[in-house]
Amino acid sequence: MSVALAVKPWWELAEQYGQPRTVMHHRLYSSSVPREQHAAYAFNIAGGKVLRESGVRAEDGSWALTIRLVEYIEPATLRTRYALDFWTVTPGGKWYVADHETRAVIEAVYEHAVRIEAERPSVPVDAKRVGRGAAAYYDVTDVA
Repeated sequence: MSVALAVKPWWELAEQYGQPRTVMHHRLYSSSVPREQHAAYAFNIAGGKVLRESGVRAEDGSWALTIRLVEYIEPATLRTRYALDFWTVTPGGKWYVADHETRAVIEAVYEHAVRIEAERPSVPVDAKRVGRGAAAYYDVTDVA
């Protein structure tokens, strides 16, 4: 027997708990955190506790795409927050971090991001991996 929790979509959770904030983004002026603080945020998020992770490996074995849910200490307030850390290592790749004080909001955003990426890949992969769901697309994932 398995247990599945009924979880609201992220946009419903955001209505209840508030929108996630964009901490860092590959577009220059797309985040609520000043650029000069990005190094501190990046350091704390990289050193945070990874709670969930999905990723695609490139042909050489390195990570071409990583989507992580991370518990970290926010450097400005020193409070625990939860972050969606998304990055690709491809020419013209994208990266961004969104966070929230409520884990359920970022959990739902993580699930959404993983499913959307599997449906519309942003990194080049073998055609056999596309359109068959998250388990077929990712080399590592915890999203069914």
